[in-house]
Amino acid sequence: MKRIVFHLMVMAMGIIVFTACTKSEGEPQYTPVLISDGLYVVCGGNVANNINGSLTYVDYATGTTTQRAFYNQNHRNLGLTPNDGLVYGSKLYIVVNGENTIEVCDAKTLRSIKQIKLVDIFGAERANNPRCISAYDGNIYVTTYGTSTAEYEGWSVKSTSGNGYVLAIDTVSFNAGPSYEVGSYPEGLAIYKDFAFVANSDYSACLRPSVSVINLETGEKDTYTSDKLYNPTKIAVAGSDIYVLDMGNYADVKAEVKKMNVSKNKLSVTVQSVMDATAVCFMGTKIYGINSPYGATEATYEVYDIRTAQKTTFTNDGVVSPVLIEADPVNNKVYIASYQIDTATGYPAYSSNAYIAEYAADGSKQNEYECGVGPNAIVFNTRVEYIKFND
Repeated sequence: MKRIVFHLMVMAMGIIVFTACTKSEGEPQYTPVLISDGLYVVCGGNVANNINGSLTYVDYATGTTTQRAFYNQNHRNLGLTPNDGLVYGSKLYIVVNGENTIEVCDAKTLRSIKQIKLVDIFGAERANNPRCISAYDGNIYVTTYGTSTAEYEGWSVKSTSGNGYVLAIDTVSFNAGPSYEVGSYPEGLAIYKDFAFVANSDYSACLRPSVSVINLETGEKDTYTSDKLYNPTKIAVAGSDIYVLDMGNYADVKAEVKKMNVSKNKLSVTVQSVMDATAVCFMGTKIYGINSPYGATEATYEVYDIRTAQKTTFTNDGVVSPVLIEADPVNNKVYIASYQIDTATGYPAYSSNAYIAEYAADGSKQNEYECGVGPNAIVFNTRVEYIKFND
């Protein structure tokens, strides 16, 4: 998703070697190599208990973690409910849902460069509740709930109205770019070949769920619906196929990863379930999934290969209350975020620090790191380094 993982496309990944033209025989050449130095955990905190969001950093070289890493550098909190993050170029972008802001930091030092106040540059209607972030061609893109509203009946969503937006922001000037109206309560976002793909969740109402496709060159957009689509929250693209995490209705409709194929005339939309999952990440040609529905006594972990349509078990050494999974595109390790269990109640400790479990590609557990309260996103601290070589 030009977030490189999510957030977020199913594409073949790896180091692509570009060889520069030489001016003379024997002149050194340079190869760009993608390096991953560590990972950031964007932690949402806990609004009910007045716990601000935070940022945890895991340093691969030392195996150590830094809690409240953003606060330590900038001496202020991120605010309420940081929801997503992205490293793009030399900058780290953090979406803070409860503040309607995007924090822009130096990815190496975490020094604040800019706090983008979305309401100031886009207006309250479009900037309301930013959710997920991606990047492409010198812009960052963020989904927002916009004018989406919900009416409740007890604990359930009875109806929804209004639509959300995708907002573009220039990464040099931080000025507002184009904005695109999409569907109801948009969440996940993926960008592939000048097209943005948006998962419109409809806030689990299961009344107006959809997938929007935006042509970023022309501004044209299409919205696709299906009676097999209930609550899409994450999205990725592989060729002509769109993969979504559909969270169902949190009751009798289970959460699944679904493959969509759409025709240009919008008359043909096919949806096929490929695996049960409540959390997923997309890395290379594989989808890593956790299935841990409410009330389940034990989570299951699988890998789906989009080339063969085969599923395999990833690990049997699972974590206690998993909420998030991501895979580092450089070291091929998989990271699973989990709440601790409150020994007094037997339930997840939503107001206590969580942890990240690290797994090798074969599913063997390698390490474990403490992180802040309410992990919402794992962001890999990648950079490009040019390595000199001679013929």
